[in-house]
Amino acid sequence: MFEQLEEINSRPAPFSVNTTDVLWTDRHTSARMLSFHLDPKLDLSSRNHAFIDRSASWITSRFGLVEGVRVADFGCGPGLYTTRLARTGARVTGIDFSERSIGHARAAAREAGLSIDSSRPGAPCCSTSTH
Repeated sequence: MFEQLEEINSRPAPFSVNTTDVLWTDRHTSARMLSFHLDPKLDLSSRNHAFIDRSASWITSRFGLVEGVRVADFGCGPGLYTTRLARTGARVTGIDFSERSIGHARAAAREAGLSIDSSRPGAPCCSTSTH
């Protein structure tokens, strides 16, 4: 009976290994995912940009994001939420596996006039604030 329970509760072979880091760091996959993230009309990798705008507005009001409040954006991807939340003056740190997405997040923050701290993939991708 215990052997059957163990077998029932084990992961099937395709799901027995975590490949998250490979998925997000593969050159081809990360390029395609970034293009899907950045398409403002798609709800594939990210929500569409209108939804993200509404969500960021709700997060800002619900959690009182103002200057100096610290926020972590886990799985920040190309910084779609990170930059929107940082415009409130909050100190936002984005974290993501994808070096390609991190690079885009850094560039987007610079273009928006947001200061950033950046480090290697898997560590904080960018810390943004209006200062």
